[in-house]
Amino acid sequence: MIRTENLSRDFGAGRGLHGLTMHIPKGRIFGYIGPNGAGKTTTIKLLCSLYKPSAGRAFINGIEVCPENSNRIKKIVGYMPDNFGVYEQMSVWEYLDFFCAAYHIPRRQRESRIRSVLELTRSQQMIDYQVASLSKGMTQRIGMAKTLLHDPEVLILDEPASGLDPYARIEMRKTILRLRDLGKTIMLSSHILPELAGVCDLIGILEKGRMLAFGTVEEVSGTVKENLKITLVFDSDPETAKAVCESFSEVQELHGTGNELHFRFNGLRNKIPDLVHKLCAAEVRIIEIKEEQADLEQVFLSVTHQSA
Repeated sequence: MIRTENLSRDFGAGRGLHGLTMHIPKGRIFGYIGPNGAGKTTTIKLLCSLYKPSAGRAFINGIEVCPENSNRIKKIVGYMPDNFGVYEQMSVWEYLDFFCAAYHIPRRQRESRIRSVLELTRSQQMIDYQVASLSKGMTQRIGMAKTLLHDPEVLILDEPASGLDPYARIEMRKTILRLRDLGKTIMLSSHILPELAGVCDLIGILEKGRMLAFGTVEEVSGTVKENLKITLVFDSDPETAKAVCESFSEVQELHGTGNELHFRFNGLRNKIPDLVHKLCAAEVRIIEIKEEQADLEQVFLSVTHQSA
């Protein structure tokens, strides 16, 4: 549904987006991760036809994103920026009706369309509220409702949970998942990495305008060096198991009692079978080896070679 081929936008002095190639299938949620200035918003504006690329191409549902296709792209893409304009003197109904007119939605269809998007975003009770009276969380939900008015196939959300309290973030996450269930393809950027891990099918890690990793959270985690928390449960001599683990250079902070050992594995996940093989060769009978899944923040820091 979203495809880029060597997409670039050069702002000079190394700034911008450089050679972005990715493919996001229909009906997936893609989390776009990167520090401030990495190029996330530049990518989004290129996909929304707000910027013209310096090189490369982008496609939305097979339609190339270019000036001559701008109107077609705007019909199938819903874009919610991190800061969007609101008209505080209007009620929520008037605000959404105004944007229905902007989207050229016929007047006879507007009431049903407005009620539909308010229901999708769980905002029905706000229909007569003044926009000036809305909290940050309410404003984000109405912004999402506005983005859905023309029933876009693709949603591009720039920091949708920015500045929200925990309850509002939960509501935003539920809304995003409901939209995926309706078949929408969703691209969202966020600095709240645990939120992305909970909803995204795919992630991309961007730094200094270049994509460093792309795939599922599990796939990306499996390709980076990280401190994995491991628990080993066995039915053998504890001293033998401990000695084997201590001989493995990736094993750190080893401790435990009885038939359990706990340690950090400072290496690639695909090296763990080597440790298992070594334990089996020493006749350590393994009952279970459990890994605590690394969170997305750890993965991000590892891929970008930063430290917490």
